[in-house]
Amino acid sequence: MSTPTTASVGLSECTTPRARRPEKPSPDFPLFPHQTGRWAKKIRGRLHYFGPWNDPSGALAKYLAQRDDLHAGRKPRPPVRDLTVEHLTQRFLASKRRYIETGELSPRTLRDYCATCEQVVRHFGRQRLVSDLMPEDFEPLRAELARTRGPVALGNAIQRVRTLFAYAFDQAWLERPIRYGSGFDKPSRKTLRLHRQRQQAAHGRRMFQATELRMLIDTAGMPLKAMLLLAINCGYGQSDIAQLPESALDFDRGWISFPRPKTGVERRCPLWPETVAALRESLSCRPQAQCPADRSLVFLTTFGRRWVRCTANGHPDDAIAKLFSKRMAALGLKRPGLNFYALRHTFETIAGETRDQVAVDAIMGHAREDMASLYREHISDARLNAVVDQVRRWVFATPQQKAS
Repeated sequence: MSTPTTASVGLSECTTPRARRPEKPSPDFPLFPHQTGRWAKKIRGRLHYFGPWNDPSGALAKYLAQRDDLHAGRKPRPPVRDLTVEHLTQRFLASKRRYIETGELSPRTLRDYCATCEQVVRHFGRQRLVSDLMPEDFEPLRAELARTRGPVALGNAIQRVRTLFAYAFDQAWLERPIRYGSGFDKPSRKTLRLHRQRQQAAHGRRMFQATELRMLIDTAGMPLKAMLLLAINCGYGQSDIAQLPESALDFDRGWISFPRPKTGVERRCPLWPETVAALRESLSCRPQAQCPADRSLVFLTTFGRRWVRCTANGHPDDAIAKLFSKRMAALGLKRPGLNFYALRHTFETIAGETRDQVAVDAIMGHAREDMASLYREHISDARLNAVVDQVRRWVFATPQQKAS
């Protein structure tokens, strides 16, 4: 009797016999046993797997649940009973990030959606089924949201939560809309009015004084000085400034024409001589753009990026707000509510002294859905000039001029 060689012994010890493929549970069973140990089926030229050999019933159930989507070439939708809070927030944020790429959503809004989704996941738990949520689940969430927010921010957060779960119903992932109950209502208008009165009593109005603006403008370097002048001259916010193309500027005539990115409402505004000079200087030292698509922008950071953008991981980054906050702190002007966007509040307030709200709205990019707005075809340059001249006189007036 021959003795096995060393090679044959080693081979037999290191090799495990392949498991025998099982037979189909029934002749009409639609799946076949794949060599990886799973039940599979080839659909539209691609293999799909539905479960291990030892669970043919589970594999069949999964196949039947996904069959229509797979044969139609769609990614299988999660069954209603399996849609978790974590899965919903992931799909919702992915959808919102696509709006960022097309310029239909601001990075600031995306940041707020991200923060709200994170809090919803922490509160309900990652694996909580969306279909299991009831009105009594949302009242404690409202209380948690209210602990770190004032009435205005609370109302915005509640609306974002409602938008999140409405998205699930709109995508046909829920058989019925979520019911929130009366315990998840937004703060009332009375509550908002009283809160604003308390905030103004404690911190002052959410607007700058002319002396504060002059101090900011006089001490700011480029490009912040140009941004400040553009904000108080035209009522622009951070997203407006970050997305402003050079083609919107007409230095020869001293005008800017740029639809508001947030709403698409047309805007035209006369530019002050100080704003034109600052913009020219800022453009002369603008860094080279990292991305070819940004070459036309008026403002770029030192690194050649947009001032307001989404980072690689999808989080928004507002470099204008950060730079402005540092300048405010350095001048001792920082207080609650007084941020870069308060320049827009300031413009609206002072421009309103012209008593021409139609012209003010046209510069601010505010659209009214009343009948007069539908019929109005044009606003004269003289009215727009009167508005910005009023704000300019207020900003640069000397004490003697104010007294007179």
